[in-house]
Amino acid sequence: MINTWKTTCFAVAISALGAGAAMAQDAVFRANMPGNEDSIAYKSVERFDQTLNELTGGAVDIKLFANSALGDQESSLEAMQTGLLDMATIETPITSVVPELGATALPYIFSGREHVARALDGEAGYKIEAMLVAKGLRPVAFLEGGFRQITNNVRPINTPSDLEGVKMRTPGSALRIKIFNAYGANASPLPFSELYSALQTGVFDGQENPVIWAKSQRFYEVQKYLSLTNHLYTVTYLLISEDKFQSLSEEQQQAVMQAGDAAEAYSVELGTQADQEIVDFLKEQGMQVNEADVAAFTAASQPIWDEWAGEQGAVAQELIELIKAARPE
Repeated sequence: MINTWKTTCFAVAISALGAGAAMAQDAVFRANMPGNEDSIAYKSVERFDQTLNELTGGAVDIKLFANSALGDQESSLEAMQTGLLDMATIETPITSVVPELGATALPYIFSGREHVARALDGEAGYKIEAMLVAKGLRPVAFLEGGFRQITNNVRPINTPSDLEGVKMRTPGSALRIKIFNAYGANASPLPFSELYSALQTGVFDGQENPVIWAKSQRFYEVQKYLSLTNHLYTVTYLLISEDKFQSLSEEQQQAVMQAGDAAEAYSVELGTQADQEIVDFLKEQGMQVNEADVAAFTAASQPIWDEWAGEQGAVAQELIELIKAARPE
């Protein structure tokens, strides 16, 4: 739930439906997503669109584009800031706009979904929202991206030392590359659209993503081992260009945020459901699955926290502390 609208009553948005004649001119927004139609993000934005149509009587409509049809995540960010794109879901590349948001992608900073909800619905969420709005990007929802796991073709990964020499594909994030190199892997970035082929041909030995991607992208066809490391939680930011958001009437803005709440809740439902069901599916496809030694990975991650926070400065450290303060007892 995005905090600016946290106290907005659902009835306010519903009243907008009855006031359709008074609303601003109909708006059609394009939303770009990196995954296919089976991804959590795509299904969640579908729910956003459905809810928004109900709340506005169809006055605001969303056109969904899967598989980065309108450009990759980096270009989507730039396009939203310049008004060329209306909406997009963004994951790791969000740090190209607000580097401090790398705090949410530090390994093991979130202990579980309850911790994620407490942090993003609380003071940490307020701070994140303010930083993004200052960059011309308004977060509509913090969608579930899922806890990330490791797949590879070399060996089961039980401890960081098992990653020694493994050629790991990462997103284009300096922090993510640093994390896996610190664990002992040989990590480098590659566009997601090229990943299946790179795994198939052996250019990379492995990759790290939530398990839903291993199913939706059919990575099980080209990967032998799935290691459940839960090394970090992916926040998927559902963003709208701030200029486009401000072009809406106040009632429509409230409806957008209410629809964001619905999409966020649905994404968590999908992610929770996917965890066990998809692991079972991947086992059926022949993948060997193991539970990693989380304590060993957590211990290996502390120097990464310290180094990253030191490079980023006080704002990043403040965000880390806000996230840690939200950890359930």
